[in-house]
Amino acid sequence: MDGEERLWLRKMRLRQARLYGIIDLGVLGDMDPAATAEKMVAGGVEILQLRAKGRTPESLEALALSLRELADCAGVLFLINDWPLLARRVGADGVHLGQEDQPIAEAREILADAQLIGKSTHSLEQALAAEREGADYIAVGPVFATPTKPEAKPVGLRLIGEVRGCLKKPFFCIGGIRKPNLPAVLSAGADRVVMVSAILQAADIEGYCREVAAMLGPKNLLA
Repeated sequence: MDGEERLWLRKMRLRQARLYGIIDLGVLGDMDPAATAEKMVAGGVEILQLRAKGRTPESLEALALSLRELADCAGVLFLINDWPLLARRVGADGVHLGQEDQPIAEAREILADAQLIGKSTHSLEQALAAEREGADYIAVGPVFATPTKPEAKPVGLRLIGEVRGCLKKPFFCIGGIRKPNLPAVLSAGADRVVMVSAILQAADIEGYCREVAAMLGPKNLLA
């Protein structure tokens, strides 16, 4: 498969994806990341991200390679938080950047041509700016208060409808989303969600993901 075909496949999977899970080493504790990722994928997670604040990219390379291989076998996307060079080195599907990370243009210079870039945003203005800068997808949030980023002020449900009416690129709602409040998020205009602690702290990770995937419905076929 050449670079153009690989990019097309990644963008197709991105547009179809509804459930995005994050392997956050700060939340996992003593749980095995690879075993957890297997349960998430078996339950219906369509995008996996490796997030490891405070760790060096060198210390993450072996884990990133194993997660990329798992994702490849399952036919899901695998992205790395913060580190475009690591994403390129392990052949990840892309990288996810925060507002405090390097600009998208700089990350593009590091990544391979067929790799994707996602961007975290906390307002309509930031979401539109990320789209102009060339993000392949946009994360919007935190919708609710979240234990993974307690300092972040929730943006609320209203922003979801505003973003939906303005963005052309796929967007994922993130932040404090779990089964009890998921219907409200969907009613506000979301098609795609990211879950972190709700999944990682579930007693039955695979079962929890299956239930969430069922609530979200079939693969997203939006253009």
